[in-house]
Amino acid sequence: LHLEEPDETRENAQEIAAEKALGYAKQFSELPVLARDDTNALIGVDEEDDPKNHNKEFIAKRMGKYTDANGEKVLAEIAHKYGGEIPTNFDWGYALAWHENGEIKVVSGLATTGSERTKIVDQPSPKKVPGFCFAPVLKVLLDGEWKYDTELTEEDSWKAYWNLQAEVIDNLIKQCDLLK
Repeated sequence: LHLEEPDETRENAQEIAAEKALGYAKQFSELPVLARDDTNALIGVDEEDDPKNHNKEFIAKRMGKYTDANGEKVLAEIAHKYGGEIPTNFDWGYALAWHENGEIKVVSGLATTGSERTKIVDQPSPKKVPGFCFAPVLKVLLDGEWKYDTELTEEDSWKAYWNLQAEVIDNLIKQCDLLK
């Protein structure tokens, strides 16, 4: 498909996901559109050290361009600046948009790990995840143990992230008249 990517101007993952769903639904009217956005808010850092919702722009501004390696380096340096680790909220916004009676309907929801369950650290894992610069410096609390995101098994990922997200998606589908 050759769709125009919607701008991301909103303030949080849920609002950005809704913005994306609406933008894509305007271009693609045959089926409902499920959009996703994720953000990672660093807790307790100065304003200039928090990428907020725009990680790629934040990293490019600091390093000249965005790459996974540059992102990992910037995040590890920020964690080091604040004592080696920073609590973080890892959020996933989801939105579902569909055409109904000549108008576009949008519903959205948010899944979050909460800052007590995720943190950014200054000592990266040697394992990398292409396209996700946070993975080598992100640790998740599972069953009382802090694990690097890059070290999670499929079962761990479901416990840490996917069950939260699946619940949000399920709730959105229940609100879409076309999918009932």
